Amino acid sequence: MRIHHSLSLLIFILVASFVSSGQNTLKDGEYTLEVYATNDLHGRFFDSLYVNNQSKLVHPYSLASVSTKIKEARRNTDGNNVILLDIGDHLQGDNAAFYYNFIDTVSEHVFAKVMNYMKYDAVVVGNHDIEPGANVYDRVAKELNASYLAANAIDVNTNEPYFQPYTILNKNGVKVAVIGLTNPNIPNWLSPDLWKDIEFKEIVPTLEQWVEHVREKENPHFVIAAMHAGLGDEDKDSMENPARFVAMNVKGIDLVLAAHDHKVMAEKLMNGDKEIWLLEGGSRASTLSKANIELTIKDGKVVATNVSGESISMTGVAPDAEYTKFFREEFLKVKEFTNRPVGMLNNDIASRDAYFGSSAYMDMIHTLQLKASGADISFAAPLSYDTRIEKGELNYQNLLDIYPFENQLYVIKMTGQEIKDYLEYSYSMWVNDNLDRDNYLFNVRVDEKTNRVRFAHPQYNFDSAAGIKYEVDVTKKTGDRITILALADGTPFKMDAKYNVAMTSYRASGGGDLLQKGAGIPKEEMEGRLVARLADIRELLYNQIQIDGYIEAKKLNHWKFVPEGLANELGERDYRRMFE
Repeated sequence: MRIHHSLSLLIFILVASFVSSGQNTLKDGEYTLEVYATNDLHGRFFDSLYVNNQSKLVHPYSLASVSTKIKEARRNTDGNNVILLDIGDHLQGDNAAFYYNFIDTVSEHVFAKVMNYMKYDAVVVGNHDIEPGANVYDRVAKELNASYLAANAIDVNTNEPYFQPYTILNKNGVKVAVIGLTNPNIPNWLSPDLWKDIEFKEIVPTLEQWVEHVREKENPHFVIAAMHAGLGDEDKDSMENPARFVAMNVKGIDLVLAAHDHKVMAEKLMNGDKEIWLLEGGSRASTLSKANIELTIKDGKVVATNVSGESISMTGVAPDAEYTKFFREEFLKVKEFTNRPVGMLNNDIASRDAYFGSSAYMDMIHTLQLKASGADISFAAPLSYDTRIEKGELNYQNLLDIYPFENQLYVIKMTGQEIKDYLEYSYSMWVNDNLDRDNYLFNVRVDEKTNRVRFAHPQYNFDSAAGIKYEVDVTKKTGDRITILALADGTPFKMDAKYNVAMTSYRASGGGDLLQKGAGIPKEEMEGRLVARLADIRELLYNQIQIDGYIEAKKLNHWKFVPEGLANELGERDYRRMFE
């Protein structure tokens, strides 16, 4: 733990102890609280797309709309019974975050300034908030007036939480404990240099430990478990998505706030004979989670608790004009940066093309990775489900659309057999295993309410390869689908040979399980296989455009689905179902 974190934690414990010991007993009666939560903002601080002034395009919601709703809530009550929380993933995903993460590193970070303006009571660290590196999350921790929470992020040098584990909020005499937890799967997604000296513990045992501590030391009237983790299943303690399991099994909590999987949910679950509400608010300020809390106090103790939850859509909620005016300077800085020309794109690209075979969009990324790394083979996946960019002048927003994540480029050593097995696993998530002419080509799910067709698995795990020529037989089962014909230059591909393979830091760190479950490479072997660690891939893209003045997105035609007649027939039908 850095020195400032240690001092903050010490001061926090002393103050919390003082507040706890000095707290006057609540008078008998009824007390009400309103808890509001945002999650997975991904930099959506402004509704603008930062495009030129001639365009009227805006996002249908942003934190400016949330500000409208929160000010309204505070006006309609005495203000001090409103709790506002953010459940993580706020420092990545939009140029507003990127600009203050890496370009303007001197000014107050726009995220901290927004949280302070809106008077957030606590903020949870998400996995994407670790992604910008310690310089950024340490800076935000210092600038926030609210507590920055992650009880399960442990400083290995002190064995104490790197961030604050919990905070105690005093709302009209009612003591509310908020225990924050980040996603423990971070080591499987991010390069170790981004979380140096931090160990991430699993959520359930960590939460149980801190609930016991808080209940004994702080005597709160209400306990909130705020976790940057997805909903998951009721009967499974998933490392990444345990929220439902937590709500049903962890004793001593009164409300669970989830995040991470971008779902909108307000549901009741039974924890023994106690009813627990579980709330999650989608992403990018689209939905505000709200819990209404009624406490009955008798003899200074809570004798009855009544909670109800709801999801409030921000669509149609007007942006707060005062908020917009207050952040005008920050907005204009980001807009100027976003609209800065970076070079030319010589032909149209569309991410949807990447699912049906070799595509200009994906092959542009493959070509960049191979050129920058000198690797033999490149693995990459479409990071945007459906993005289209027309040829012409590119600005920095276009680069974010092309490559929305801050992934570094890694090169690791793999055998030919491991490369084949890796691809088999990738296409198993992508291609339907029970194929016939009346079925889908792809592994999809159909929303019964909207009839919308979407992939059953995240498209950002659908890796294709370049540097080798191969076919994917859609009539065969996993394990027998991939036939690698040769290296791209015609050299024979050998199963027992070793090749340098370029991939993202997310993938090399275990993201998507393609290396572990697919190629069968134990995680502990990865460091020994690492050949090179290069810059951020979007930065590499920017640098290449600066050198050439343009980027040409050419199809490499290194792979295809076979038999082509059947694959094309089903692919065209799936295309209409998914995109038209």
